[in-house]
Amino acid sequence: MPSSSPQSAQDCTHVSINDFPEVHIQISNIENTERKREKQTYMMALDGIDVEDDEQDTIFTKLSIDSVYSSYLAARTRVRQYTQLLLLLKHEEDAWAQRVTKASCLMPEYKPVGWVA
Repeated sequence: MPSSSPQSAQDCTHVSINDFPEVHIQISNIENTERKREKQTYMMALDGIDVEDDEQDTIFTKLSIDSVYSSYLAARTRVRQYTQLLLLLKHEEDAWAQRVTKASCLMPEYKPVGWVA
């Protein structure tokens, strides 16, 4: 049996945010996040740190990336050159080993000084 009092009729039509606790938690989280962001911005402003990027920051970032990439390319080139040098030295070593082998066939009793066989 419905009550005829005006108080109960208002209770039925009035909706409070407390009636939906998950919505209240989400709103509370959003507010906390915004407060944290404001506090960080304020602290950074006190420290003299700009929050927003300006043209100098963009140029600095671009030049830093270019510098790192150039260093990488230079290192890669040096590795390639050292690899080629090692290949040349290996070919020279093989050529000298063949010469020694041929010479030992001509003079079997000859042993070079300091030669490791």
